[in-house]
Amino acid sequence: MADPKANERMPPLETLGDPRLARPSAPVDLAEIPSAAFQERLSLLRLALEVHGANGVAAPQLGWFQRHFVMRDPGGSGALVHWVNPEIVTAGEELVWYWEGCLSVPGYKAYVGRSTAIAVRGYDERGEPVGREFTDWEAHLFQHEFDHLDGILFPYRVVDPRHMVTAEALERREEWPPDWPTPGAREAPIRQIRPADPPGGLTPKD
Repeated sequence: MADPKANERMPPLETLGDPRLARPSAPVDLAEIPSAAFQERLSLLRLALEVHGANGVAAPQLGWFQRHFVMRDPGGSGALVHWVNPEIVTAGEELVWYWEGCLSVPGYKAYVGRSTAIAVRGYDERGEPVGREFTDWEAHLFQHEFDHLDGILFPYRVVDPRHMVTAEALERREEWPPDWPTPGAREAPIRQIRPADPPGGLTPKD
Protein backbone atom coordinates (compact mmCIF):
# COMPACT_ATOMS: atom_id res chain seq x y z
CA MET A 1 0.00 0.00 0.00
CA ALA A 2 1.29 3.44 -0.90
CA ASP A 3 2.44 5.74 1.87
CA PRO A 4 -0.49 8.10 2.58
CA LYS A 5 2.03 10.94 2.83
CA ALA A 6 3.66 9.99 -0.48
CA ASN A 7 2.47 13.11 -2.27
CA GLU A 8 4.18 15.25 0.36
CA ARG A 9 7.52 13.58 -0.40
CA MET A 10 7.33 13.65 -4.18
CA PRO A 11 8.14 16.64 -6.35
CA PRO A 12 5.36 17.61 -8.76
CA LEU A 13 5.41 16.10 -12.23
CA GLU A 14 6.86 18.24 -15.00
CA THR A 15 4.61 18.27 -18.07
CA LEU A 16 4.59 19.08 -21.76
CA GLY A 17 5.29 22.76 -22.30
CA ASP A 18 8.07 23.04 -19.73
CA PRO A 19 11.10 23.92 -21.88
CA ARG A 20 13.43 21.97 -19.59
CA LEU A 21 11.77 18.70 -20.64
CA ALA A 22 12.82 19.45 -24.22
CA ARG A 23 16.52 19.67 -23.40
CA PRO A 24 19.05 16.84 -22.97
CA SER A 25 19.89 16.03 -19.36
CA ALA A 26 23.38 15.91 -17.88
CA PRO A 27 25.16 12.60 -17.15
CA VAL A 28 25.25 11.41 -13.56
CA ASP A 29 28.63 11.57 -11.83
CA LEU A 30 29.07 7.90 -10.86
CA ALA A 31 30.69 8.96 -7.59
CA GLU A 32 27.34 10.51 -6.65
CA ILE A 33 25.39 7.23 -6.85
CA PRO A 34 26.17 5.94 -3.31
CA SER A 35 25.31 9.28 -1.71
CA ALA A 36 22.26 9.58 0.50
CA ALA A 37 20.90 12.41 -1.66
CA PHE A 38 21.07 10.42 -4.88
CA GLN A 39 19.63 7.29 -3.27
CA GLU A 40 16.73 9.39 -1.98
CA ARG A 41 16.03 10.48 -5.55
CA LEU A 42 15.99 6.85 -6.65
CA SER A 43 13.58 6.09 -3.82
CA LEU A 44 11.29 8.92 -4.92
CA LEU A 45 11.37 7.71 -8.53
CA ARG A 46 10.18 4.29 -7.35
CA LEU A 47 7.53 5.91 -5.22
CA ALA A 48 6.33 8.06 -8.13
CA LEU A 49 6.08 4.98 -10.34
CA GLU A 50 3.86 3.20 -7.83
CA VAL A 51 1.74 6.20 -6.87
CA HIS A 52 1.02 7.11 -10.49
CA GLY A 53 0.64 3.52 -11.68
CA ALA A 54 3.34 3.98 -14.31
CA ASN A 55 5.56 1.63 -16.31
CA GLY A 56 8.51 3.95 -15.82
CA VAL A 57 9.51 7.37 -14.53
CA ALA A 58 12.53 9.37 -15.66
CA ALA A 59 14.39 11.83 -13.46
CA PRO A 60 13.51 14.86 -15.64
CA GLN A 61 9.82 14.20 -15.04
CA LEU A 62 10.40 15.01 -11.35
CA GLY A 63 12.53 18.05 -12.14
CA TRP A 64 15.94 16.38 -11.84
CA PHE A 65 17.69 16.88 -15.15
CA GLN A 66 20.07 13.96 -14.89
CA ARG A 67 20.35 10.85 -17.06
CA HIS A 68 18.60 8.13 -15.10
CA PHE A 69 15.20 6.47 -14.90
CA VAL A 70 13.37 3.57 -13.28
CA MET A 71 11.19 1.08 -15.15
CA ARG A 72 9.28 -2.06 -14.36
CA ASP A 73 11.07 -5.24 -15.34
CA PRO A 74 9.79 -5.94 -18.85
CA GLY A 75 10.00 -9.64 -18.03
CA GLY A 76 6.94 -9.21 -15.85
CA SER A 77 8.58 -10.09 -12.51
CA GLY A 78 7.31 -6.89 -10.93
CA ALA A 79 10.85 -5.79 -10.05
CA LEU A 80 11.82 -2.16 -10.55
CA VAL A 81 15.00 -1.63 -12.55
CA HIS A 82 17.11 1.53 -12.43
CA TRP A 83 19.17 2.70 -15.39
CA VAL A 84 21.84 5.35 -14.76
CA ASN A 85 23.64 6.96 -17.73
CA PRO A 86 22.07 4.44 -20.13
CA GLU A 87 23.19 4.14 -23.73
CA ILE A 88 21.53 2.47 -26.69
CA VAL A 89 24.43 0.63 -28.29
CA THR A 90 22.59 -0.77 -31.29
CA ALA A 91 19.06 -0.30 -32.63
CA GLY A 92 17.51 -2.28 -35.46
CA GLU A 93 15.92 -0.56 -38.44
CA GLU A 94 12.67 -2.53 -38.20
CA LEU A 95 10.00 -0.79 -36.15
CA VAL A 96 7.35 -2.10 -33.75
CA TRP A 97 4.23 0.02 -33.28
CA TYR A 98 2.29 0.51 -30.05
CA TRP A 99 -0.03 3.05 -28.52
CA GLU A 100 1.74 4.80 -25.66
CA GLY A 101 1.07 7.45 -23.06
CA CYS A 102 3.11 9.46 -20.58
CA LEU A 103 2.71 11.06 -17.17
CA SER A 104 4.20 14.22 -18.64
CA VAL A 105 1.58 14.34 -21.40
CA PRO A 106 -1.63 13.75 -19.44
CA GLY A 107 -4.80 12.84 -21.30
CA TYR A 108 -3.20 11.82 -24.59
CA LYS A 109 -2.00 8.68 -26.35
CA ALA A 110 -0.06 8.26 -29.58
CA TYR A 111 0.68 5.54 -32.11
CA VAL A 112 4.48 5.44 -32.16
CA GLY A 113 6.96 3.23 -33.99
CA ARG A 114 10.26 2.40 -32.31
CA SER A 115 13.11 0.01 -33.03
CA THR A 116 11.99 -3.56 -32.44
CA ALA A 117 15.42 -4.72 -31.19
CA ILE A 118 18.00 -2.82 -29.16
CA ALA A 119 21.12 -3.51 -27.12
CA VAL A 120 21.68 -1.20 -24.16
CA ARG A 121 24.17 -0.61 -21.39
CA GLY A 122 24.51 1.63 -18.37
CA TYR A 123 24.74 1.41 -14.59
CA ASP A 124 22.36 0.19 -11.91
CA GLU A 125 21.36 1.82 -8.62
CA ARG A 126 24.64 0.66 -7.03
CA GLY A 127 26.81 1.98 -9.84
CA GLU A 128 27.50 -1.48 -11.26
CA PRO A 129 27.74 -1.83 -15.07
CA VAL A 130 24.75 -3.56 -16.67
CA GLY A 131 23.82 -4.50 -20.22
CA ARG A 132 20.68 -5.97 -21.76
CA GLU A 133 19.07 -6.76 -25.07
CA PHE A 134 15.40 -5.92 -25.55
CA THR A 135 12.97 -6.78 -28.31
CA ASP A 136 9.42 -5.85 -29.30
CA TRP A 137 7.38 -4.11 -26.58
CA GLU A 138 10.29 -4.33 -24.08
CA ALA A 139 12.45 -2.34 -26.48
CA HIS A 140 9.58 0.09 -27.05
CA LEU A 141 9.26 0.77 -23.33
CA PHE A 142 12.99 1.30 -22.77
CA GLN A 143 13.20 3.73 -25.69
CA HIS A 144 10.30 5.78 -24.34
CA GLU A 145 12.05 6.27 -21.00
CA PHE A 146 15.42 6.85 -22.67
CA ASP A 147 13.89 9.61 -24.80
CA HIS A 148 13.15 11.65 -21.67
CA LEU A 149 16.90 11.92 -21.06
CA ASP A 150 17.38 13.44 -24.51
CA GLY A 151 14.55 15.94 -24.12
CA ILE A 152 12.12 14.01 -26.32
CA LEU A 153 8.46 13.43 -25.42
CA PHE A 154 6.33 11.00 -27.38
CA PRO A 155 4.40 13.72 -29.32
CA TYR A 156 7.72 14.56 -30.97
CA ARG A 157 7.87 10.99 -32.32
CA VAL A 158 4.53 10.84 -34.14
CA VAL A 159 4.88 10.66 -37.91
CA ASP A 160 1.43 12.19 -38.48
CA PRO A 161 -0.49 14.52 -36.12
CA ARG A 162 -3.53 12.28 -36.54
CA HIS A 163 -1.61 9.50 -34.75
CA MET A 164 -2.11 11.38 -31.46
CA VAL A 165 -5.52 11.13 -29.78
CA THR A 166 -7.11 11.72 -26.41
CA ALA A 167 -7.11 8.81 -23.98
CA GLU A 168 -10.91 8.90 -24.05
CA ALA A 169 -10.96 8.58 -27.83
CA LEU A 170 -8.61 5.60 -27.69
CA GLU A 171 -10.98 3.85 -25.29
CA ARG A 172 -13.65 4.06 -28.03
CA ARG A 173 -11.43 2.89 -30.85
CA GLU A 174 -13.73 0.00 -31.74
CA GLU A 175 -15.95 2.75 -33.23
CA TRP A 176 -13.18 4.00 -35.53
CA PRO A 177 -13.08 3.22 -39.25
CA PRO A 178 -10.74 0.26 -39.91
CA ASP A 179 -8.02 2.48 -41.40
CA TRP A 180 -8.14 5.26 -38.78
CA PRO A 181 -5.83 6.99 -38.06
CA THR A 182 -3.71 4.72 -40.27
CA PRO A 183 -4.05 1.09 -41.34
CA GLY A 184 -3.30 -1.26 -38.44
CA ALA A 185 -3.54 1.37 -35.70
CA ARG A 186 -7.05 0.53 -34.52
CA GLU A 187 -6.03 -3.05 -33.65
CA ALA A 188 -2.51 -2.25 -32.41
CA PRO A 189 -1.76 -3.07 -28.75
CA ILE A 190 -1.62 -0.45 -26.04
CA ARG A 191 1.80 -0.94 -24.51
CA GLN A 192 1.52 -2.40 -21.03
CA ILE A 193 3.41 -4.66 -18.64
CA ARG A 194 1.33 -7.71 -19.54
CA PRO A 195 1.24 -7.55 -23.35
CA ALA A 196 -1.10 -10.53 -23.59
CA ASP A 197 -3.88 -8.59 -21.88
CA PRO A 198 -6.71 -7.69 -24.26
CA PRO A 199 -7.02 -4.14 -25.58
CA GLY A 200 -9.03 -2.03 -23.18
CA GLY A 201 -7.46 -3.59 -20.06
CA LEU A 202 -5.52 -1.69 -17.44
CA THR A 203 -2.73 0.25 -19.12
CA PRO A 204 -0.17 1.87 -16.82
CA LYS A 205 1.26 5.14 -18.09
CA ASP A 206 4.90 5.49 -19.09
